[in-house]
Amino acid sequence: MTGRPRKILSLKSQSPQDRDAHAITILARTIEEKQCARWTYNRTDMLAAPQAIYRRNDSLYCDAVVIERDGVSPVEYKLGSFRLAGMLAVKPIVTPADYWPHLDLTDSRYASIIAARGEE
Repeated sequence: MTGRPRKILSLKSQSPQDRDAHAITILARTIEEKQCARWTYNRTDMLAAPQAIYRRNDSLYCDAVVIERDGVSPVEYKLGSFRLAGMLAVKPIVTPADYWPHLDLTDSRYASIIAARGEE
């Protein structure tokens, strides 16, 4: 024994609040710039066109149209709701994103909206 304390390795991870703030920043920018974003949700890699970020029941959500799931295009495009707490590795992608024509911002779930893509 050398009498020195042992070194302990630790992984520094972001707190849930920091991760949500980072995701909101990236998603709001992609909505503003009409671009896509890539993230991992429930262990599935997704490329999506974010449409709106909002708060519901004290949780943050992003409504987006999924363009690819694990590299495969869906049979039918549809608007999905994704809880930000489940999103990992959110990154902006320089791919143009279209406005979802059926997005109804007057819906009650969008009562506390943070960012949204407007009609074109």
